[in-house]
Amino acid sequence: MDWNNFWRIAITLISLGMSGCQAGSAPPPVEPHSMLIGTNVNALRDWGTSFPFIDVFHSSRPLDTEGGGGVLLDRRGWIRRLDRGRVAVSPVLFDIQPGRLPAGDYTVLYDGDGKLEFGCARLKRLDRSARRAVIAIDGKSDCGLYLKILSSAEDNPVRDIRVIMPGGICAKDPFTRVESASACPKGAYRAFADHDREWVFNPDYLRYLRHFSVARFMDAMETNSRDHVQRHWSDRPTPSDATWQNRGWPVEIMVALANRAEVDPWFTLPHAADDDYIRRFARYVKDHLDPARKVYIEYSNEVWNGIFPQSEYALKMGKKLGLDRNEYYAAWKFYSRRSVEIFTLWDDVFGADQRNRLVHVMATQASNPGMTRMLLDYRQAWKKTDALAVAAYFGGEAGVGDVRQVENMSQARFIRYLEKTALPRIFDEYRMNAKIAAKYHLPLVAYEGGQHLVGVGPAVDNPGLKEKFIAANRSPEMERLYLTMYRGWKAAGGQLFMHYADPAQYSKWGSWGVKEYLAQPDEQAPKYRATIKMSRRGNNGV
Repeated sequence: MDWNNFWRIAITLISLGMSGCQAGSAPPPVEPHSMLIGTNVNALRDWGTSFPFIDVFHSSRPLDTEGGGGVLLDRRGWIRRLDRGRVAVSPVLFDIQPGRLPAGDYTVLYDGDGKLEFGCARLKRLDRSARRAVIAIDGKSDCGLYLKILSSAEDNPVRDIRVIMPGGICAKDPFTRVESASACPKGAYRAFADHDREWVFNPDYLRYLRHFSVARFMDAMETNSRDHVQRHWSDRPTPSDATWQNRGWPVEIMVALANRAEVDPWFTLPHAADDDYIRRFARYVKDHLDPARKVYIEYSNEVWNGIFPQSEYALKMGKKLGLDRNEYYAAWKFYSRRSVEIFTLWDDVFGADQRNRLVHVMATQASNPGMTRMLLDYRQAWKKTDALAVAAYFGGEAGVGDVRQVENMSQARFIRYLEKTALPRIFDEYRMNAKIAAKYHLPLVAYEGGQHLVGVGPAVDNPGLKEKFIAANRSPEMERLYLTMYRGWKAAGGQLFMHYADPAQYSKWGSWGVKEYLAQPDEQAPKYRATIKMSRRGNNGV
């Protein structure tokens, strides 16, 4: 999600989502440990706390100068020319709460000639001839590293910067990060700083991800971005980009992660991508993804949601093609039509012998059965669809409108409200959508879901409400609420549930992370405990 615009998104989701939902009875208990649960992978941000890569520069903000201007970047975001006296800067690890950043000695590697400075970190060693520095990050402040490039040679500019996490792995245990060679058998230690070209992923993140069955890359692909619209294959992010913040993860990296963690990838294809882009993306996936993996294919994300650029695009295209006199119906029909076109392109690339690896996803607004039927009925799109997907959040109404009643509740009373009112209300919606999916002989899946406690509009800056919502997310009772949510989804007939989202810091913009940071102890992470208890894969000892 675009956090700067989150409250606007939430208004649309909640105000539309609550219509027609009445509180019902709690679902009957079902057996745990048997659900398919996936995770939504976060966008890369310098303040992110899921730390998926050993090279944390992938998450850095794009290079710029203090005050702007005086720097020329190439198409991949590296410096071509830095004017004399100007300083190029990039927050690499910034605004991360103390104690949540992996501390230790980071290794900075780069190509080119120039002078670098490491704000917030302590320089321990610098070898300019080897273009290598070691910096100490203690993680005790909210700034881990603020990189400055003080000069860059015009004939050999500073580029290909890597900032490598401390530690490494033991050769026979690639899913555990160790601090030094003393943790490994003799000769088995592989330091990240010496193997950064061959080892991309943080082993701690891989171990976390292996508890899930599917990884949805919506945020990772910057699907909702207005700043980087991808139309042609040449517009795509690549592994050689200076940073993957803003432009998104390259397909090469998403596929490599799915292979390494043994999860099925879920791709949300760019809304303006042409057919050639779709074919090339599908071809890369077919050629490089483990043949044992399924592939979930979705056209963009929440194309019905008016706050996103993909909604504006669908309105324009639906009108241009004359799909309906009602502009919103025309947009919905365009989404259905383009989804089927994309499904067909993928089918052609994979061929009949591998068609069973593909899962064609048609996503809809959970509270709008009329939309759902139109999407599936238009040109009999349901015949080309393999799964109907909805959002499966609870509690969102608590942050909308007059929030004084919620703000004045004791924490215990608020938890009871979520359990006795918010969850039963959303179970009615689960059942409604499962019934529609069954009519079309489709499984019901959740593309996103979990708690939705966040202030909306003026309430976003209500400090009392923010603290109440964060406290609820940290409360041990949240584990029980999550178990009830998952069981309610399963009892209604729901299948795969994609939790939103990977570890992330809590703030007034929401408490979306299943944990607050990757290394958070399980006893402090009630949502994570419940999720792993209910995850079929999480309980298989993976």
